Amino acid sequence: NCDWSSDVCSSDLRFLNREAALCFSTGFQTNLGVISSLCGKGDIIFCDRENHASIIDGCRLTFAETRKFRHNDTEHLESQLQRATEEGSRGMLIIVDGAFSMMGDLADLPTITALARKYGARVMVDEAHSVGVMGQNGRGVAEHFDVEANVDLIVGTFSKSFASLGGFLAGPEAVIHYVKHHARSLIF
Repeated sequence: NCDWSSDVCSSDLRFLNREAALCFSTGFQTNLGVISSLCGKGDIIFCDRENHASIIDGCRLTFAETRKFRHNDTEHLESQLQRATEEGSRGMLIIVDGAFSMMGDLADLPTITALARKYGARVMVDEAHSVGVMGQNGRGVAEHFDVEANVDLIVGTFSKSFASLGGFLAGPEAVIHYVKHHARSLIF
């Protein structure tokens, strides 16, 4: 998409089809920083029980309530979303691995993103084990299931398919700007 002989680049040259991205020192630090900076008192995080340890630890660093749902059980997730909605409106974030590291199975992103829309929740997908290998263009499980437009935030690491170091967050520019100035694992 870039004509390197000139200084003109296509506007389609975006990381993971997102408005903006941010790099961290590791994928683990990415999850710690993103989750702890975005979720706070009064918010609810819905976390798959088989999520990576970095997601679990990121949830522990927040003042948000974390509600774990049975692994890849979207009926259990929906019952928790429904209960949270009945309790009153709060910020709700569903966090899943795109491809789960221990079993290798994929998150049911078509159903998860539909539930998020139904109940007014946001979705964050950790594509650490799927970016570079899943999807027509290697953008991960969200691309594989054609639900990229319904996923709010993508996080991952460069230490798997990229064989490098570091982690990343990709999403809306306003969110990236906020995390850049509030994620302690990035700043300190």
